[in-house]
Amino acid sequence: MEKIATLIKRASLNVNQLDSIKIGDLLSDEYGKSGKVCEIEKVNRHGEFHYYFKLFKSGTILIIL
Repeated sequence: MEKIATLIKRASLNVNQLDSIKIGDLLSDEYGKSGKVCEIEKVNRHGEFHYYFKLFKSGTILIIL
């Protein structure tokens, strides 16, 4: 069975939704970048949460909340 990619829309995200994404999940953003998550980095800086989702062979999706 084929997995369906989780669509990330930056305007409607919250921390709980981002925390639920795990390595191996398929991810897609509203700009067309998509792929399988191979690494996740979470940074709390000056009251902002920075989420870096490194995709296998597709680059990185950065979300700042």
